[in-house]
Amino acid sequence: MDHDPGREKGRDAFLRFGASGVVFTILGPALFWLAYPWGPFLAVAIAELGVHSIRFVTFRSLVFPASKGYRVSVPRYVVSALPLTFTGFASVALLRHHLDRTALTLVGALTSLVVGFLWSRFVYSQPVQQPSSIKPGGGRWRRGGSTPPGAR
Repeated sequence: MDHDPGREKGRDAFLRFGASGVVFTILGPALFWLAYPWGPFLAVAIAELGVHSIRFVTFRSLVFPASKGYRVSVPRYVVSALPLTFTGFASVALLRHHLDRTALTLVGALTSLVVGFLWSRFVYSQPVQQPSSIKPGGGRWRRGGSTPPGAR
């Protein structure tokens, strides 16, 4: 059987995401369920803010670490969290009159788990944009030289 580093990296990420997903699948919905008496939309806001504060640190250090080739930064995390936040608010908007508190909490948890993994894996596996060849002072590298100043 051939060794495929890409497949191994994906499997490792899935396992790390799965482990943290168990924690966040319990924490996020628990916050939502506890805050629900204040209203479903406020409950989503509280759960999202609380979970994403902790989730960013966890993703950066454990789930998608730089040592495994992932690039978790604040802008990328915000991009990865937007679909989750949108999904949470959309689920509440569409289903709050049809499902009770517990059923709505379970639907939100399952949706968040699936969307979160797929979107996060895509976002954090994209290459980081390389810095331009223009120096901060506005000058360019010397013509004919293949090495930037200071790299010799």
